Amino acid sequence: MSDIHFIITGGTIDSSYNPVNETAEPNEESVIPYYMRHKIKPHGEYSFEVVCLKDSSDITDGIREQIAQSVKKANSNVVIITHGTVTMAETAEFLNNHLDGTDKVVVLVGAMIPLKEFAMSDAGFNLGYAVAAAQNMESGVYVCMNAQVFNAGETVKDTKQARFVKR
Repeated sequence: MSDIHFIITGGTIDSSYNPVNETAEPNEESVIPYYMRHKIKPHGEYSFEVVCLKDSSDITDGIREQIAQSVKKANSNVVIITHGTVTMAETAEFLNNHLDGTDKVVVLVGAMIPLKEFAMSDAGFNLGYAVAAAQNMESGVYVCMNAQVFNAGETVKDTKQARFVKR
């Protein structure tokens, strides 16, 4: 049994900057497992599962259902979902409504700037904060962004401030 199971879905946190298009594009292969194992080197056992590598605006309810099934099947009581910020709040609400009575801690985390290639990215901090917070929370569905833990359904992305805020 792993201490934390990561479900990877893409988003900016797991993207690379494309200078031609001047935008972040989801990686073809996730950098999250490498980053955790070789850069963070946390204590404990970690497992990783890739559900998809998509921009979160392309996450559908069908994919959200796959994420919910992965949470249910996870051999860990702590699940961290890396996700794009555009629809992170919607996915958290979906999971909250479809994981009724879960005994697991489920944390969604993302970034405004890709983890790979940017020294000043918020991704590493957000990911580390989510790992630390998840190990000390009661069961439920949460969003961890900007050094804050939000309950599912209680946060939105404020695009003017480029941060998550209480709804």
